[in-house]
Amino acid sequence: MKKKTSIRLEYCYLIFILIFLFSCQENVQENKDCSKFVNEIYKEVVSDTSLVRGVLDYQKILLERFDESSVKGLNFEAYHLQFYSSMGYGKSVKFENKNGIYSIVVKCRTKGDCCPDYKEYEIGIEKEEWNELEKMIYEFNFWTEKEFKVNTDVLDGYAYFLEGNRPEAEKCNKKTYKLVALGSPRYDKIGALCDYILEYEDQLKFKYEQMNKIK
Repeated sequence: MKKKTSIRLEYCYLIFILIFLFSCQENVQENKDCSKFVNEIYKEVVSDTSLVRGVLDYQKILLERFDESSVKGLNFEAYHLQFYSSMGYGKSVKFENKNGIYSIVVKCRTKGDCCPDYKEYEIGIEKEEWNELEKMIYEFNFWTEKEFKVNTDVLDGYAYFLEGNRPEAEKCNKKTYKLVALGSPRYDKIGALCDYILEYEDQLKFKYEQMNKIK
């Protein structure tokens, strides 16, 4: 009888150890998954409701102009930059990560002889190229910077709209979607980030043109 009781205790102890180890492993994995969000601290910003309404209305106009849709609510990671000038030309650059399948979609609007190097295309990209984009996003604090900025000290300006969607951040209690809108931005973090994303798209276009993947 004592032997059976001892065996049962050893069995229960083993089960307890396995549950404990499994729980620790889950916590380690969760901490690892949340590592890139851990330093995000969001500022409490009360935005002008009329400004917000105007921004969202103009975003809708640009999405229709580029025949695009918002990345908000997608079940995969995506970043979408729209650039548009008051002179009537612009570019939409969308990066997507659909469960490890990476791509870039570029759409353009030109006017007259403007922007001869603009080219529309959709291609798959390498994981390292997605990682480079994501590195820029986090280095320039996209997820924690101010959402809306407008510079009224210009006559002929341009606008940047940059969206980010990352559903995996929900389990870490962090933002899963953000829209940043800049009107004729002065040189700041988000303005620089948008500039770099456009430059990065140019680099990728050149690379894949040399590989005859973009005609």
